[in-house]
Amino acid sequence: MNETLTSKFRGRTGYLLVVVVPVLLTALYYGLLATDRYVSQARIIVERDSSRVAGLELGLLSVAQGSSALDVELVKRFIESPAMLDYLEQTLQLRAHYSQDGVDFISKLDAEASRESFFEYYLKRIEIEIDEDALTLDLGVEAFDPEFGQKLGQAIVRRAEQFVNDVGQGLAREQVAFAQGEVENANTRLFAASDELIKYQNEHELLSPELESAAVSQIIAGLQQELARQRTELKAYQSYLSRNAPEVVAARGRIQALQQQIDQERSKQVNSGKKAQALNALQSRYKELELTARVAADIYQAGLASLESAKLDASRKVKHLIMVSAPTLPESATRPRRMYVVVTVFAILNILYLIGGMILAIIEDHRE
Repeated sequence: MNETLTSKFRGRTGYLLVVVVPVLLTALYYGLLATDRYVSQARIIVERDSSRVAGLELGLLSVAQGSSALDVELVKRFIESPAMLDYLEQTLQLRAHYSQDGVDFISKLDAEASRESFFEYYLKRIEIEIDEDALTLDLGVEAFDPEFGQKLGQAIVRRAEQFVNDVGQGLAREQVAFAQGEVENANTRLFAASDELIKYQNEHELLSPELESAAVSQIIAGLQQELARQRTELKAYQSYLSRNAPEVVAARGRIQALQQQIDQERSKQVNSGKKAQALNALQSRYKELELTARVAADIYQAGLASLESAKLDASRKVKHLIMVSAPTLPESATRPRRMYVVVTVFAILNILYLIGGMILAIIEDHRE
């Protein structure tokens, strides 16, 4: 019985069953039953704003330099996402088109198919290829009539362009908003520090304790010079006049007055135990407030510079989708590739037939 089966498989009957019949059924399906599918093709590219002018002047090569493989891959992933399918279903009723009457049972989408099955079917109806050199994305979409195929391609490109714009502008807005917030915070700190410094100046009725201290020091230096001169003059008087002479008494009075004035001026610079604060204490607090205001001003200036840099950087990151080739209106059906499929099935079945015959022959040899 095994020999009968083997001889049948390797004879005409086996060839008919394994090769001829399946090829005829395949040819029958693709020749008479398979529904024509039209492919609308488009080519798109992601452009950065920084290369817009260069792209317009130098052509496609310059535009391509403004994109990256990551940008193109991101667009590809979005087109192949459930979010894109949901958009197409809402705008074009994609499920109804692919499950319409008149479509053959193999190509047709089940009208009651689950969302997961619908998504798998959708992925089989789109073809996306990335040109690694030009960084362009070639899109092909299949439909059962040419007009719908073009509309489908246009809808995909339109939604992908909106996605790219939203992503690019969203990132740019977040970056600029963050920098703007930092500038506003720095501005608030600067105003608070400046206001605190002004209040301190008004409270103590001085513009700068440092300048005030320098002026007092100059006064003291002048008084000390005069004091030294008066002491020299007193010694001169004492050398030839009596102790109670009017000139000696007057010189002593001037020296005492000068010393009192010097002590009074010095009390302004250091703590004298009086109610009024000394200049050294005022100067310490003033320098602290002044330093705080200066640091706040520096931070504010740095924030402004960062904001301008963020705006410039954000403008460079904004991207747009450009259609190098708009979705076409197919003139003839290119799917399914009937002759290609039939010939491929014929070739594969012949190979399988030969391999099966070899396997059966080896089994027979081992049994003998």
